[in-house]
Amino acid sequence: MALAPGTDLGPYRVRRFLGAGGMGEVYEGRDTRLNRAVAIKVLRPEAGDSHTQQRFQREARVIAALNHPHICAIYDVGRHGDVDFLVMEYLEGKTLAERLARGPLPVDETLRLAIEIADALDRAHRAGIVHRDLKPGNIILTGEGAKLLDFGLAKHHIERGPVQEAATGAETRSGGFAGPLTEKGTILGTLPYMAPEQLAGKDADARTDIFAFGDVLFEMLTGKKAFAGTTSAELAGEILHREPPPLELPDESAGGELDHIVRRCLAKNPEDRWQSARDLLLELSWAATSREKGAEDRPATLRDRGIPLKWAVPALLVLALLEAVPWVRPPRPTDVATAPLPDPPVVVLMDSPLPDRVYDPRTLANGGTNADDITDILRDLKVVLHKETTSAAWHREDQVVKQRPRLVVAHLSSLRDSGGQPEDSRVYELLRQAAWDRFRTFLAYVASAEPQTRFLIYSRGFETPEERSDFILQLEQRFPVLRGRVFMMHVPGDDRATFRDPATAAALKRQVAAMLAEDWPAERAPAAQSPAAR
Repeated sequence: MALAPGTDLGPYRVRRFLGAGGMGEVYEGRDTRLNRAVAIKVLRPEAGDSHTQQRFQREARVIAALNHPHICAIYDVGRHGDVDFLVMEYLEGKTLAERLARGPLPVDETLRLAIEIADALDRAHRAGIVHRDLKPGNIILTGEGAKLLDFGLAKHHIERGPVQEAATGAETRSGGFAGPLTEKGTILGTLPYMAPEQLAGKDADARTDIFAFGDVLFEMLTGKKAFAGTTSAELAGEILHREPPPLELPDESAGGELDHIVRRCLAKNPEDRWQSARDLLLELSWAATSREKGAEDRPATLRDRGIPLKWAVPALLVLALLEAVPWVRPPRPTDVATAPLPDPPVVVLMDSPLPDRVYDPRTLANGGTNADDITDILRDLKVVLHKETTSAAWHREDQVVKQRPRLVVAHLSSLRDSGGQPEDSRVYELLRQAAWDRFRTFLAYVASAEPQTRFLIYSRGFETPEERSDFILQLEQRFPVLRGRVFMMHVPGDDRATFRDPATAAALKRQVAAMLAEDWPAERAPAAQSPAAR
């Protein structure tokens, strides 16, 4: 039963009915104490069983745990008589669904909104929260940008990896409440935006939201849903078995890159999707930046060169060899070498958020990376820190060059993904060697573009000076442009290595300061056999 205008729920006065959601009704109201407009979400009486009340209360905790400019804020939660209610930020605007009723959005507007939504998802995922009902109706377009709302189906979990969830019932680090309230096998969500694993009643993780994001992105660009059917069964079959149609955009220059982003979001197998909202956000940001620069200045990627993905690694190796040969290397701008670097100097920090890359378990538990610990170590140096969260899909080499860094501090395995392979498998070793080759090529690319940049590589492996010197010697022989510009640091402790260790932190800080001052010795020793680094 709808509440009449003028109804008071504690200090909140109902003004008018706005709409109904899965668990309750939403009203525009006013906080009589602060004299401000609010949105009041009321749990419907017929939905007031204990299970739904738990979900309703959990939504309050979920939203309260998030603080982000593109997530609708919660102000209060309460009960008045037998009415349970949430008080949220009142947003003036239209839903994305209402906007899409008029047709597709321009590419530039789509990218701007997509970046904002991906940023909001990244914040939620880093807090251990999966939305599970991302759709145009849950996105409000305001004067300040997109706002993500309605976490009524959200699932709170602890990440052991970028996509793995903790066992049901584990206490969360930020919410303090138990795991999923829905039983395994229960299907929750909105059918046109559900991932295949949701239709199968399997556990949802961050990649489930990424699938729904792909649906939304496709709809923003085309004005049509990626999957359609005349019945629920037919629609489910489309989602499970059919690939989305190719993007057909009036702006042909945007089609290729955006089609790649959408298709990877909508991969049937979660392992084939973007593995985190952060990776997706970086790819979208790259696409937007490329458009701003103009098609003529857009950096050529493997996809631009027409190289299939399966040939990516061999192609990178070929490009690496070409980079090392002076007479086939493309000319660099003549003013780069002579222009002074920014002051204060820029230090780029590169590492991966994958659990086996983050050294300290406390940092991992808080959703951080090694770069966060290194930031704390270098905080009192007069430098500008630029973080690059990397992955096997990372392609922001030109963004690093644009920063004109004096120093790049990078994890040796920052571009590696084991693909879930056991460490003693042949595939695992091939993936590692391929990632290291790409990492070496990246160093040479930046070094060739910016002759004044130095590189500090860190690893838990390569324990002896001889092993580290051998690694650098081979690197310099392959890429002479790197000669005298690379230092490798061993982080001691094996599986217990951490940058929070005072001795390790002090050693890193000394080395960074020395390299910034260009006052550091070149480490040289007889060649040694390279170990299996971590």
